[in-house]
Amino acid sequence: MSAPKVQLNVQSHVYDLSELDAGVSCAYIPLIYYYPNTDGHDGFMQTELLQRALYAVIEEYPMLVGNVRQAGPGKLQLVVDGSNPRLPSWREVQSPLEFSQIEAGRFDPQLLPTGALIADVFYVGSNWAVSPEMADIRLTRFKNNSGVALAISICHAIFDGFACDRFIQRWASICRDLTTNTTPGSIPDDVTHDRAVIDQLVPYPQEPLLDVLLKMYIPGSYLSRFVAWASPETRNWVLRTLNVSSDISAACFYISQTTVDSLRRSIKDILATSERISDNDVLIALLMIGYAPSALAQRDHDSAGVLGWLTSTLKHPFIKKHNHFAMLEAADIRPRISDDRIVKYTGNCPIAIMMRHPVELLQTPPSLEILAHLALSVRTATNGLTDEYIAQIIHGGNTETDMYIRPLICKIGVPERLIATNFGRFGLYKTDFGWNIPAYVGTLNAKLPKAVAIFPSHPSDGGYYFNISEHAGILQRMRANTFWAKYTESIY
Repeated sequence: MSAPKVQLNVQSHVYDLSELDAGVSCAYIPLIYYYPNTDGHDGFMQTELLQRALYAVIEEYPMLVGNVRQAGPGKLQLVVDGSNPRLPSWREVQSPLEFSQIEAGRFDPQLLPTGALIADVFYVGSNWAVSPEMADIRLTRFKNNSGVALAISICHAIFDGFACDRFIQRWASICRDLTTNTTPGSIPDDVTHDRAVIDQLVPYPQEPLLDVLLKMYIPGSYLSRFVAWASPETRNWVLRTLNVSSDISAACFYISQTTVDSLRRSIKDILATSERISDNDVLIALLMIGYAPSALAQRDHDSAGVLGWLTSTLKHPFIKKHNHFAMLEAADIRPRISDDRIVKYTGNCPIAIMMRHPVELLQTPPSLEILAHLALSVRTATNGLTDEYIAQIIHGGNTETDMYIRPLICKIGVPERLIATNFGRFGLYKTDFGWNIPAYVGTLNAKLPKAVAIFPSHPSDGGYYFNISEHAGILQRMRANTFWAKYTESIY
């Protein structure tokens, strides 16, 4: 069910998307906010108020009612038609379960009814030949008005995680004002959707392509060039077909803040350094120890024998065996640019940093010493996010038109590769629509392997959740990894 037709004050405009936007344009950012109706409020999370607030914030974020179109090979635009805005898809479903049952099930998305979530991160809508809406919103109401689950999926081409969180916070702020019959105030500070800001703030590189970027370089293929040329609708369909697998399962692991702090102290003692070790350094290092040996063991198991080799070759014809494991992480460049305009910028700002380690290292019995070594590599890579590195990523060391799509075509199935995104720096638990903050914020059970989303837990207990979608064999091996299991708890 789509939202009803409304009158919006939105001007027609064409936005030229950046290379960073194009690189994630096929995916959606899926978030799920769970709100308990602790006071038994009859008008809890009213649809009318939520939608009125949504339409108000859309006028400040008009890209949400646009449409992505191909403007040439490797070039994307987002077109907003002020006379015919494409409103976000809005659907409501009823759950037979009480909110307390969802809470007891540790907020496993599988407990939500059919239709409560989009199918996967490569959202193609109801018709693969028609571009889906830029935003998909689904509200699940639990039995006896005991609470709701608000699933918000935003096209990654228009926002990154920072801007998505900012948009949702603004939506919630307007809704809070409406619940008290207060006229919504103006946005706290201006936002800019003009992608030219990045070019203005990031100078062109002055040096030859950095060695680490050469290692990240991915050769193209006929398929990647075709997908870069195809329409956004065809591109999403192809990527979903290639990357979304029915034999992928979802898992969630929890680590407490106390455990993170304890591991950080051990790491610093082993390294005997004054170098700062962040929560994220600890989390990514531990993730490498938990995931890499499991993925490598599954790789060897799947490719064993003639039949295994043939099956692996047919499934992944562009992939060869590597002797290094590549851990990639999305890092926001905003904190590295000292200009207020970057804070107001809503386009994509994360760029990839990479840690490469020999496969033999990650297949040795894990220890705190290895964890310390990996954590230091994460810190070194993060510190290596220099102005020159950013300039080379933004402006491209290679201008071939299919560069942005190659990772999803040629590398997503590589066993020796994983990418992580940390949502811990966002204000997820400040999202109050007028009925208190959420009890839990997570993501859907995406059918996309080789990607991990790290979410903070509720402020009342601290800690983090690792949300992983992978082949069942890899997840089973992770749970059997005694080092990983010692420090994390398997939620589902």
